[in-house]
Amino acid sequence: MQNASLDSATAEFYKHYAEHGAIAAEAPRSAISAYFGPAFRAGDKVLDVGAGSGRDLAVLCKAGFDAYGIEPNDSMRTFALQNHPDLAARLQPGSLPDIGLPFGGQFDGVVCSAVMMHVPEEQLAASWESIRSVLKPNGRVLISLPFMRPGLLKNDRDNDGRFFTNHSPAFIDSLLKPLGFHRIDLGAGAMAQYADVTWTIFLLELSA
Repeated sequence: MQNASLDSATAEFYKHYAEHGAIAAEAPRSAISAYFGPAFRAGDKVLDVGAGSGRDLAVLCKAGFDAYGIEPNDSMRTFALQNHPDLAARLQPGSLPDIGLPFGGQFDGVVCSAVMMHVPEEQLAASWESIRSVLKPNGRVLISLPFMRPGLLKNDRDNDGRFFTNHSPAFIDSLLKPLGFHRIDLGAGAMAQYADVTWTIFLLELSA
């Protein structure tokens, strides 16, 4: 499902991001990676949904998790494999809202970092049902969710032209409770306020 959930402008942004050097400015580790240890158990099978540059997937593998990833953008996936060739058998195309059962499903955990803002509100329920379908009972989901200052968005686009929708933490909670997820408190450090964007990291567990 190459680029299935990315419209043409958003896909083009990530193509340029990967092919023209901007991606090189990424830190070696993302903020969400600090929570991999608390979120998952050693040896857990974990799926990175929207693996991007591959940095989180590489960190998961090096930390001893049986980690796999899906990424819809061809250029981002190519960059990930060029920079992390050991991921060759662990990364494949795939996208929300329907990720199917990548790598056989039955995951203990899912990581979904900086992805949900590109999913339209009308596709959120289907996206979460799709994530739920790949999890084992008591599986966990670790997500990072940005909330951009609304004045910076125009017609659900950010200044880079990407499709970007603010989904509030309260809305995400209301959506996930009926699906059997509950939130595990990660403490005050799981929220970061910047000038234009507030980032929140959630840990969710699926009831057995």
